[in-house]
Amino acid sequence: MITRLTPIEELKEIFVELMLNKTNKVTKISDDSVLGGTAFGIAKVGQRAIKDIALVESHLFPDSAFGQYLDQVAANNGIAPRFGAAQSSTYVRLVAAPGTQYIQGTHTFRGIAGIVFDLEESITIGSAGFAYAKVRSQGVGIDQNIDPLTLNQVTPIPIGHQYVINEYAATGGRNVESDPIFRRRIKEGPNILAKSTLAAIEQAFMKINPNVLRVFYQGINSAGKTVLAIATQNGINLSNSELDQLLDNARIFALTDSRPFGNNNSGVLLKNIQWQPIDISFRVELLPSYDPDVIRKEIQIKMAKELDYRYWTSDSKVEWDNLLSIAKTNRGVRYVPDTYFFPNQDQAVDVNKLPRIRGFLMLDLNGNILSNTTGTLIPTFYPAEADFSFQQTVLRSI
Repeated sequence: MITRLTPIEELKEIFVELMLNKTNKVTKISDDSVLGGTAFGIAKVGQRAIKDIALVESHLFPDSAFGQYLDQVAANNGIAPRFGAAQSSTYVRLVAAPGTQYIQGTHTFRGIAGIVFDLEESITIGSAGFAYAKVRSQGVGIDQNIDPLTLNQVTPIPIGHQYVINEYAATGGRNVESDPIFRRRIKEGPNILAKSTLAAIEQAFMKINPNVLRVFYQGINSAGKTVLAIATQNGINLSNSELDQLLDNARIFALTDSRPFGNNNSGVLLKNIQWQPIDISFRVELLPSYDPDVIRKEIQIKMAKELDYRYWTSDSKVEWDNLLSIAKTNRGVRYVPDTYFFPNQDQAVDVNKLPRIRGFLMLDLNGNILSNTTGTLIPTFYPAEADFSFQQTVLRSI
């Protein structure tokens, strides 16, 4: 804030000092005197003037604004309004007989917290007997971020279904955007003036759809269209209608030059960013006084920050020794043998993809699942030893 809020006592002293410097008729001013009351009245008027000036500043400068005043600053500068609450998303491991189908819009998943999740796309279990499916919560808010190993029910139960579990926590759910984050976004808003840059397109897309986080340029496809991939703030894929809305509304601002002459069709193709799933498995010896659920959650949070796709670059890679170090140095962990840690080598992420943790198995030194104390995990349905060889075979082309 440029204007400094001054107390009445200080303003009164300034008035008395100025008056005594201009006259020798007065040598002393007491609190209950006429001049003392006059000084107080002038100081009070001055303080109200300063207050009104500070209120004006709160409508002009984001650093001085908060709450509704910060919303007004964004509106005055053409910045997208404060982001609302968002859904969470995660992967679930589906174990069922080969050929079992889980239909989007029909089958829903819930756990002990009562949070309901929907499939992002239909999936059929292959010959391996299990598959990972991406789900998104029906509700919004930070309470949609559920813990790992708590999503264990499907409704209705399809024929052939054995069990479902989320090995990794659901993330991405958030409440209404806070003042500090909103203030930072307002100050970064002038990037929209940088024409012909991804920063400008990002700002335009964020104004249309507040869930947009980053835009990636992915070259030109066989049809000669510029391909832009979009990553959302909570990892949820945008629907076709949402992508069409982005393309239609932003065409006038940033994508007009990409439209062929004499043609109303845009020369830009918008798509969702592709995710490269990362499966993690390790054996660990825990200190007896620590809760496995708490340790599992702490390790997952730290690993998610290690692979934070907000700051991911094309030359980044998944460094297995960093993940191993996170598991080893977490409080409550006595020993993590690197022999059984997976992945056991650095993994390069495809240029046009972002990493996202999908599978997460925390085992004891004998290879048994460390089940959670709430009893939602059914260990009998899990293999005795973690086997992620499918990632090096079936998923090699992904």
